[in-house]
Amino acid sequence: MDSKYRSNAPAPSVADTWTELRGLLERRSIELNAEVHSYPSPIARCDDQLPKLLEQRARVVRLLKAADELGGGPGAASVESDWLERLQGFLSGPDATSADEDAEIELRSRLSAALAQALRAADSKE
Repeated sequence: MDSKYRSNAPAPSVADTWTELRGLLERRSIELNAEVHSYPSPIARCDDQLPKLLEQRARVVRLLKAADELGGGPGAASVESDWLERLQGFLSGPDATSADEDAEIELRSRLSAALAQALRAADSKE
């Protein structure tokens, strides 16, 4: 059985899951840029797929910019509460509810769970 399905397996850390989400967003950005670049022309006025594609790309660019501003994450040894709070803001931002890819939704869910656990641990240390 795969270790990620074992109930006694340790939960992934906030930093690991954050790195996974950033990697997914970076790959998605590359995919969307390639899709826009290879979009067939001429583009008809009634085309409704290109605007959606452009909005998806703009959303991923906004998320990557916000992720860059947030930084790479805390070190494994210590989880800074300020960074955790900023991460919570990232996860609840306006682009959070418009995720349309299952992998992103799943990673956001895992990251939220890991974040909640880290915040509880940080609160108990204070």
